[in-house]
Amino acid sequence: MKMIQCLNFVRKKDVGELSPLILKKERFSNDEMMLAMYSRCPQAGGAETESDLRLEPSSQQVSYQQHRQRPQVHKVNGCIKYTMFLFNFIFAILGYLMLGIGVWGLIDKESLDLDRIRNLSTDPMLAFVVLGLVVGTMSFSGCVGALRENQCLLKFFTAGILTLTTAEIMGGILVYVLSNRIEEYLQNGMILGVKRYQDDPDLRFIMNEIQQGLKCCGVESYQDWQLNLYFNCSSPGVHACGAPASCCINPQENGMVMNSQCGFGTLHMEEVTAQNYVYLRGCMSRLTSWLASNVGSIGTFGVILMVIQVLGLIFATKILSDIELIKAHW
Repeated sequence: MKMIQCLNFVRKKDVGELSPLILKKERFSNDEMMLAMYSRCPQAGGAETESDLRLEPSSQQVSYQQHRQRPQVHKVNGCIKYTMFLFNFIFAILGYLMLGIGVWGLIDKESLDLDRIRNLSTDPMLAFVVLGLVVGTMSFSGCVGALRENQCLLKFFTAGILTLTTAEIMGGILVYVLSNRIEEYLQNGMILGVKRYQDDPDLRFIMNEIQQGLKCCGVESYQDWQLNLYFNCSSPGVHACGAPASCCINPQENGMVMNSQCGFGTLHMEEVTAQNYVYLRGCMSRLTSWLASNVGSIGTFGVILMVIQVLGLIFATKILSDIELIKAHW
C-alpha cells in the first residue's frame, strides 16, 4: 500500500474538485517501482516538515541503493553446469567400467570361493573393484548433482573430492618419506608374483608384462624362479628347472609363433650359456631404474589429476553458491 500511495496521481479532468485521485495511465519502470518501495510518502496535502527533508537522502535512498547493489542471480551458470556434467559423466563411465572388470575378474577366477577368499587381499582385481567403486560413485554424484542442481549430491561430491585430494597429498608425502619401505613392498609383491605365477592369472599377466617390458627375469635374477613350485628343479613336472617364456630373449620362432618352452631347462645352465636364452638380470633393479627415469612423467600425471579434482571442486562450489543465491531471492 505504501508503494501505491507514493506513485504520482492526477485528477480526472471531467470530474469535480471532490473527485478521488487516480493513478496516471502509464507504465512504471522497475527502478521507479523500487524507488517507490524504499521512499517516504509525503504528508497529507503535500506538506513536508524540515526534519523529513533532512532525513531524505540519508535513510530511504541508502536502502534503495543497498537493494540495487545486491547480486541478482536467477539461474545457475550454464557453462559451468554442463562442463561439470560432461566430465563427471565420462569419469563415471570409466569408474563403473573398472568396477565391472574387477567384479568379472573375481568371479571368473572364483576368488570369492571359501577356499580362495583368504588370498583376496592380494588379488589385483580387488584394486579395480575399490578404485572403480570410488571413482564411479563420486563422479555419478557430481554428474547428477550438477544436472539436477541437487545440493545434497553436490555436497557429497565436494566432500568426496576433498577427502580424495587429502588422501593423495598424504600418500605422496608417505611415498617420499618411506621410499625405502616402498621398494621393499614392491620386492615382496614381485616375489609373491613369482611364487603364485601358475595359480593366479592376474599375477601371471603382471609378471609377464614386467619381464617382457623391462627385459628382465625374476626379482633379483633368473634363479628366483626356483621359488616357484612348478619351475623348481625338484619339481616332477615339465616346467622343472625352467623359466617362463616371458623371460626369453627371443620367445618367438621365426618372429611369428610364441615358443612357450623357450625357457625350459635354463635354471641348471651356467650363466654363460643361459644368457643366450633368457635375461639374467632381475626385474627389481630394472623397475627401480624405470621409476627413477620416469619420475617427471609420473609427477606430471599427478599434477594433471590434481588440477582436474580442484576444478571439479571449484565448479561444485560455484553451483552451490548460485543455488543459495537463487533461494535467497525466492
